[in-house]
Amino acid sequence: MRIEPLEENQISWMLKPLTWMMKRKVGKVLNPYKAWAYRPGITFLMSMYQQSIESSKVTPPALKRMVCLRAAQMIGCVF
Repeated sequence: MRIEPLEENQISWMLKPLTWMMKRKVGKVLNPYKAWAYRPGITFLMSMYQQSIESSKVTPPALKRMVCLRAAQMIGCVF
């Protein structure tokens, strides 16, 4: 069973700034985000958590990029 992603006009007002930033960074709103948008509170908090990890100074930026690249390779991401 698959969850149908929400259309952009169905996404909560709380997530509009996040969709705008994603469009600016990636060029479009990705489908996983549209599926997570069914639960805007959880999606917002998850985005804040992810941003705090990305902006953390504990791990070197090069290592973060290598980990993200390796994770994408393992799951077959097209990015």
